Amino acid sequence: MTAANFLKVLSGDTSAPGPVLKSGANDKVFVYYADHGGVGILGVPDGASGGYIHATDINKAIETLQSKGGYKELLFYLEACESGSIFHNLLKAPNAKALTAANPSESSWGWYCSGGETGGDMVDGKSIGSCLGDEFSVRWMEDTDAASINTETVGQQAAKLVKEVTKSYVQQYGVTSFDTEPIGDFQGSQGVLTASATVEHLQGRGVDSRQVEVHQAYHKVMRASTPQLRKVAEQELAGVLVQRQAADAKFGRIASAACDISHCIAEEMLEGSVEVLKVDCHKAAIETVVEHCGSFTDYSLRYGRLFANLCKIGLDHKTLKTAIEKGCGKAVVV
Repeated sequence: MTAANFLKVLSGDTSAPGPVLKSGANDKVFVYYADHGGVGILGVPDGASGGYIHATDINKAIETLQSKGGYKELLFYLEACESGSIFHNLLKAPNAKALTAANPSESSWGWYCSGGETGGDMVDGKSIGSCLGDEFSVRWMEDTDAASINTETVGQQAAKLVKEVTKSYVQQYGVTSFDTEPIGDFQGSQGVLTASATVEHLQGRGVDSRQVEVHQAYHKVMRASTPQLRKVAEQELAGVLVQRQAADAKFGRIASAACDISHCIAEEMLEGSVEVLKVDCHKAAIETVVEHCGSFTDYSLRYGRLFANLCKIGLDHKTLKTAIEKGCGKAVVV
């Protein structure tokens, strides 16, 4: 699972090393993607080259699939922080609809995580040590399990998600023309579970997805059953914090270098909201970051916002590259 392979799967490009979509003009396609994210970018599994997929490439892949006659209707569920930025003003493919776990400027939320009131990560009496889901994903999956998906419609499930996801704001993009069709036409109706799942008892619980890594490392310390296990867990927690501090410092240097040139305020570039994503500028900047700073991590994806803001105020690529080089150096970091 790399960025390149996912885009090939989504666009029906048979040069991929494994299976790809082979849908036709009469097919209904459902895509569900869950990972970390940032403004304009989605994460990929640890170790995948570059550490991200760019919004413009995802939308282009959907458009390519449509141009090949690869679907009649396409429904895309996306779970990630700032996931709305992937489709906001970018989803142009005909007969395509996307639901995102969050708007373009906020985190999504981990669910059924270890510790406290967050629902717990116990399975068959054993702590998994990981969040079992995310709020948006838990909501739609439990609704699908509980509902009659041969009668509940795409629009009805979307309305439920907008209402019942409480920690972030579910967004809808694209067409509404197939909102009256059964959700089972997209998610499948074979082997449907019969369940009595409800969502009311989950209100008000969750962990900010940006903080899940720290949350889990902390609770591993608290759950340690021996002094030796606690020491190991404490070292792991310290390592997580050190890596985050290094990322904060690195991107802080880039912001300061850019604002020294353009007379902006670094903190506003690092944390300010993004109304407009200039995709060409943003994509070029992200590519330059990977070249000079190394691949993005689950945490450092949050700094996609920095480059969106620097592009928004009109910095050209030469200035951005200079700032990136000052922040990370000219040599490629492996």
